[in-house]
Amino acid sequence: MYAIAAKDVLSYFLGDWEVQRVISGFGNINGKASFQRHTDNEQWLDFQEAMVLPNSEHKKPNAFRRYTYRMTDAGFDIYFSDGATKGELFLSFAFTQASTLTSHHLCIKDHYDAKFEFLSDDKFELSFSVVGPNKDYSIQTRFSKLT
Repeated sequence: MYAIAAKDVLSYFLGDWEVQRVISGFGNINGKASFQRHTDNEQWLDFQEAMVLPNSEHKKPNAFRRYTYRMTDAGFDIYFSDGATKGELFLSFAFTQASTLTSHHLCIKDHYDAKFEFLSDDKFELSFSVVGPNKDYSIQTRFSKLT
């Protein structure tokens, strides 16, 4: 089983990735993502994704999201980098070495349970289970590193 050390996470993520996402009850979304070094702190990565929603006529990216991944002594934290929640903590992962990481985020009354699975040097999955008064869906995203 593939495992990654917390000290190696920054270099693992760094670069460009192909993204394949499945959202229950919605469909498949494909696109690209990039992890680049943050301009103000070398222990942070700027993450941005550009996705193509299903049934898009032009097949050009039309869904975008940004986060900041901040490396810590015990793992990494993910902060929102856009929208109304910009600068707020989204998820936190503390570990020394692992193949699977989990975290929980409460957004008002909605519960987001996240799971990272590091599959190999160039593949990982991030999945969410989202449950709340008006939400009940899952998101599975596979990232494959582009060379």
